[in-house]
Formats: sequence, structure tokens, C-alpha cells
Amino acid sequence: MKALTLRLGQFTLVALCLTVVFRYALNLCIGMNSVIGSLLCSVVYFGLMFLTGWYFGSKDVAENEIHDIGFRYHFVTYILCIGLGYVTHYIGWRCESLKSVTITAISWGIGLFIHFIFFLFEQKKTIKGYARDEIFQ
Repeated sequence: MKALTLRLGQFTLVALCLTVVFRYALNLCIGMNSVIGSLLCSVVYFGLMFLTGWYFGSKDVAENEIHDIGFRYHFVTYILCIGLGYVTHYIGWRCESLKSVTITAISWGIGLFIHFIFFLFEQKKTIKGYARDEIFQ
């Protein structure tokens, strides 16, 4: 199975840009004590990330016939979001406390681990990344 694809790279670049803009906007909203602005930023960010992942993920499956139930995209999103959470904390944006970023990393990491387990079970149903029913028709 090809783990690094063009579509995953494109998703990573778009997700990186979206995450930096989200962190900056969230920092501004927190600085203005705007709860509604913070919630709106979060909802818009979630929607854009979901649509971006769905778009590039569906293209990736069609072009490369990869059956990984989105685990690679989930893992990249985790690395970007948690990594930028720590970076923004240390550069002084103070969007979240260090404790909050760590709790998010741990809880999301548990979800990622569960997704990884499902990914492993799904891979047992395939032969080198191809669904068995597609090979033996």
C-alpha cells in the first residue's frame, strides 16, 4: 500500500493553512473575550477540515484504490492540530493552556488509537490494500 500520496500531501498543505488561520482567529476571539466568535471559528474550522478531508480522501481512493478507512488523514490531522497547538502555546499566542493542549492530545490520541485498531482489522480484509472482492470477481 502506498502510504504517502499526492492527495494526502495536498490535504496536508490545505490542513496546515486552515489550522494556522484557525489558531490565529481563535487567538483573536479569545483576546476579545468573544465566546460566540470562538464557537463560530471552531464550527467553521471543523466544517472546512471535514470537507477538505472528504474531498481529498475520496479522490485518493478513486485514484489509488486505497482502502484505509481514512486513517492516514486522521493521523495527519492529529499531528498538525496537536503540533500547532503546542507551537502556538510556546510562541505566545496562548489560545489554550499547556494543560488543555495535553489533555486534547491524550483524548484525541485515544480516539486515534481506536481508529488504528479498526484500520488493522480492515487491512486484514484486503490483499496489499485491495479489497478481496475486487480482485476475485
